[in-house]
Amino acid sequence: MKVAVAFCLVALAAVSVSAVKQKADEVFLKKQLAVLKLVWRLSSPNEDAEQLALAKSFNPLEHLSEYKNPETVKHYFEAIPLGKHQKRGEIFNLFDANLRKEMIELFEILHFAQSWELFYKTAVYAREVTNEGQFFWAFSVAVVHRKEGLVLPPPYEIFPHMFTTSDVIRQAYRAKMTQTPVVIPMNFTGTIRNPEQRVSYFGEDIGMNAHHISWHSLHPFWWNDEKYGKSLDRTGELFWYAHHQLSVRFDAERLSNNLQDVDALHWDKPILDGFSPKAIYKSGVEFPSRPDNMRFQDLNGITVNDMKQFESRIRKSIALGFVFSKTGEKVPINNFNGINILGDLLESSTRSVHPTLYGSLHNNAHVMLSKVVDPKGKFGLAPGVMEHFETATRDPAFFRLHKYMDNIVKEHKDFLTPYTHEELDFPGVSVEAVKVVGKTKASTPNVLVTHFQDFLFDMTNALDSSKNVKDVDIQTRVRRLSHEPFEYVITANSNKEATAVARIFVIPKNDWFGDKLSLDKMRWSMIELDKFVIKLKNGQNVIRRSSESSSVTIPDRKGFREMMKEVNEALAGTREYFVDTKTTGHCGHPHGLLLPKGNAQGMKFKLFVVLTNFEQDFHTEDYTEGTLPAVSYCGVVGGKNPDKKPLGYPFDRKIQSWDQFKTDNMKYAEITIQNVQN
Repeated sequence: MKVAVAFCLVALAAVSVSAVKQKADEVFLKKQLAVLKLVWRLSSPNEDAEQLALAKSFNPLEHLSEYKNPETVKHYFEAIPLGKHQKRGEIFNLFDANLRKEMIELFEILHFAQSWELFYKTAVYAREVTNEGQFFWAFSVAVVHRKEGLVLPPPYEIFPHMFTTSDVIRQAYRAKMTQTPVVIPMNFTGTIRNPEQRVSYFGEDIGMNAHHISWHSLHPFWWNDEKYGKSLDRTGELFWYAHHQLSVRFDAERLSNNLQDVDALHWDKPILDGFSPKAIYKSGVEFPSRPDNMRFQDLNGITVNDMKQFESRIRKSIALGFVFSKTGEKVPINNFNGINILGDLLESSTRSVHPTLYGSLHNNAHVMLSKVVDPKGKFGLAPGVMEHFETATRDPAFFRLHKYMDNIVKEHKDFLTPYTHEELDFPGVSVEAVKVVGKTKASTPNVLVTHFQDFLFDMTNALDSSKNVKDVDIQTRVRRLSHEPFEYVITANSNKEATAVARIFVIPKNDWFGDKLSLDKMRWSMIELDKFVIKLKNGQNVIRRSSESSSVTIPDRKGFREMMKEVNEALAGTREYFVDTKTTGHCGHPHGLLLPKGNAQGMKFKLFVVLTNFEQDFHTEDYTEGTLPAVSYCGVVGGKNPDKKPLGYPFDRKIQSWDQFKTDNMKYAEITIQNVQN
């Protein structure tokens, strides 16, 4: 491992590429190419001659003895020709229990196909006979949880319909029919008359949507730890924290645009803001719109009163400090694992301690919001955006839902004993100064700059193919928030050699009224920016950390064509291609969304840095710096979260007074975030 030294500081963040990635061999490259071809134009028959021939020559039903779960294979593939499974071209909805059951069967077939050859042949065959939405979810989750390090293209290039508006789709078809290469500008869905339009750049960011779907691919609520032979570590807690961070970040974006904090949903109150997605499915069916001030309606199988009852039981259990298991056992939650239990229960995942008693508050709320305009199916409307992880964050109601969920979790966190001075302190270590510095010559210390920039992505997979009509270069251009690169500069003293964990957060200095945030509001509004490990020498240490190394973000994924080009060139021996088996979860906020937007005048924020004891806080055997991108929000693919502290520590519990809370190993600085027009 190569180590960067700054003022005799050993910074573990600087790791050689060879320590993280390995050069791909021909076997890997062929697998990667196969994956790319399998998800190319999923809504159409396979265009690859080799895969198409394999799909015709291989039938899983003729190879049952090769599978670990032959009964599942037989049940699934025999049902397809009998018309018992969802047909290709129909809308797949993960929240539909029957459709999800079908998808899970296919996932299990792929997951338990231990050899690559059997996995590949099964996937090639299934692609041709299975509904494309079902195939995508089963295949993508299986790929993410395999150990090869294979990478999927961004979902907005696999299913562009889910990430664009109907106007863009129409223009794309027109361009193809006239054989005219074009770059189509896409606007956000609102209008200037709608105040929510001011923050649409956040919820409608394609990278944010990609993060949301990738998070739920990495942590499926239907995952069975025991059955699948792999436990997803602290998934319930990650469910809360990842969405909590979306909620507090959304409020910071609203404040950046002179909007008040988002209101939580309430079962007896109107859903204030409507939403018109202006989008269509690949089949041409429109996503339904929701007018302002709709009220929740009973659905077939779930009523508004059911949701109230589930909420009431959860809140009562939080007040009591325990939840009931399926066997009636009292399971305590006022401990380290309590938030994990509560998160699983709220979602509700297959790990819920008692789904019958506590229901599925989160998942059912998604469905109720989606179907609020047609609760009884009278008009046969398609599923709304809230019934797809790909599209949910585009709806302002998504953030109102998660503010509601967040408020329930806060009740639990407020019951926990505040951290003592001894628990917070890192004896012998003090943070003397904190600042942020832009990487351009014109930058001003403690002033960070955000801006909007154009981003292009390919629209080929949105369009039908034909031998008589060639593909042309059709792209969509969207405006996305980004920022100028910067680095944190932390001056710390230590009276000994030590290893520390640096935890960095930011919050707006003032609320919408211009008042300073209360302690309670402050700690619950912390936006985590980074978490990393450093070695301290005896004496003064100057720590420099690039914003591009953040533990909450990832770069935008390469598009289909770029990935295909790189893999083919590597196979031809004209370039090198590297494999990283630790970073293929595809989960994490896009780099450009690391910072809240701020405003043109310069919005004041407080930047907090806390150094904690690595020896006490981290699982040393499970952590190698540089190999776990976006670990703060996404955890570890198939591994243990290295942080032994609760997510959000030390701001996850009540702070009784700042003087009692503040220790020498923490420091804050006032910074400015300025949004510039370009």
